[in-house]
Amino acid sequence: MGKLIELRNVLLNAMDFNWDDSLFLSSKEEWSLSSKCYLYNLDDLEDDEEAPKVALDNDFKYVLSIADVQDIVDNAQQQLIECSELDLFDAFYYYFKNDAFISFT
Repeated sequence: MGKLIELRNVLLNAMDFNWDDSLFLSSKEEWSLSSKCYLYNLDDLEDDEEAPKVALDNDFKYVLSIADVQDIVDNAQQQLIECSELDLFDAFYYYFKNDAFISFT
């Protein structure tokens, strides 16, 4: 069973989510802090499923594991004393595009 939530809430509360969940976001729309996303543990898929039904029904695609998101948030917060939600989004998007942590310096 997954959860539909705003990306903002995932980034601001990353450590509260299960590390083994996966993050799905729209495959058709540009992402923002207010984007709806879906959290789902891929181990819960049936053998004949490639993605959760809710993700398929909403044109969501797999983006990152929550463990990756937690690492991104932790890295950003270590770099910035005052880490805003926009900083977290920038760090998240940079990691998604570059498979590397952002450097805020």
